[in-house]
Amino acid sequence: MAAPGTTVHELCEEATCSICLDYFMDPLMVAECGHNFCRACLSQYSGESDVQASCPQCRGTFQKRNLRPNRQLANFVEIARKLIGQGGQVCEKHQEPLKLFCRDHEAPICVVCDRAKEHKDHQVVPLEEDQILSRLDMLRKEREKILAYKADTEKENQDLLKLTEKERQRTVDLFRQLHQFLAIQEELLLAQMDEVKQGIAKKREEHMAVLTWEISSLESLIQELEEKCQQPAGELVQVRRGRGVMLLVDPACRLFPLFTRFSTANVTLDPITAHPQLILSKDCKSISWGVSCQDLPKNPERFDVRPFVLGREGFAAGRHFWEVTVGREGIWAVGVARKSVRRKGPVEFAPDEGIWAVGRWNGQYRSIDPPLDPLLPLSGDLRRIRVNLNCAESQVCFFNADTGDHLYTFPVGSSFGEALKEGYTPSKIVIKRIKPD
Repeated sequence: MAAPGTTVHELCEEATCSICLDYFMDPLMVAECGHNFCRACLSQYSGESDVQASCPQCRGTFQKRNLRPNRQLANFVEIARKLIGQGGQVCEKHQEPLKLFCRDHEAPICVVCDRAKEHKDHQVVPLEEDQILSRLDMLRKEREKILAYKADTEKENQDLLKLTEKERQRTVDLFRQLHQFLAIQEELLLAQMDEVKQGIAKKREEHMAVLTWEISSLESLIQELEEKCQQPAGELVQVRRGRGVMLLVDPACRLFPLFTRFSTANVTLDPITAHPQLILSKDCKSISWGVSCQDLPKNPERFDVRPFVLGREGFAAGRHFWEVTVGREGIWAVGVARKSVRRKGPVEFAPDEGIWAVGRWNGQYRSIDPPLDPLLPLSGDLRRIRVNLNCAESQVCFFNADTGDHLYTFPVGSSFGEALKEGYTPSKIVIKRIKPD
């Protein structure tokens, strides 16, 4: 409210809305800052927001629900209207109407003031024009603020868009790499699964072949046993199951210490048959694997590719046995071979080539009887092997010399038309002389 002594100009300013620069119409007071505005002006300025807006004068934020009608200001405006209407806007100094506005002093003046030295060379415009110019200047400033805010907002939006695009590209690259990795892993896993599948199928076929072979052999064995049952009881049962299957033999063959019909054989190794990389002892009772090949004569009896060596002795009749000490490690084989076995080139280690043996390779003890090479029935390491050669029955049997357990039996068949020799491959092998009990 204007204080006593207030000029007409000041009274006019107190009753004027800062938005429309006219007298307040239905004034509203902003509770947060205390500024007043016409209801229509404030509504147009604050827009359609129903919650909050900013004060046009101090830019402070206020809640629209806190706007209150200023009845006291409305009454003051009415009084000011009447006072100004009665007395008019006159110059206090010259008592002339205030029709002009001095831009330099920023105050309304009369025509007398305009001619005075005080306002000489000042920029003077009509009062109504000044009001328009003031309003225009305020609008321009407001526009500049809005344009500056718009530019800042646009820059911020562009920065956010660039950041979003950068993050999007990073995400796309990351998922592309992830897809490539998953595709590679899928391919590898599927390939491994295919290998496992093929391995399972192969094992199944092998097992089915073994089972089929076993069933066929058992059926043949049953048939032979049924035929043997018709023979006199005093005869020993000697039923073969064929190559690759354990033979059914009488108890005397399984417990070799009680089997006295076999004569001990004094076996020695034949140096002229030894592969050049095999090292023989002076007494020709043991062999081992050398680091390199020796410079030996290339006689026709010598093995040149396979690391084999034969014994000097040959057997074409009778029953003979001998023992061999073998290593717990490495690769070796012990058995018998035809005297005419091939010596040159990659000789196949198989009964079809005239070789019947057992051995150790890949950490396993097996009979060398392709294609299955059955495992030997062992519960531990094999240290000594007893070889029983029965020329009368055309078979060679192998035993665990420490336990007496039967390991494997080969039917030699028609090979006894010629002499059989002992055969060996490394690693460390020692032939033991057996004294009969």
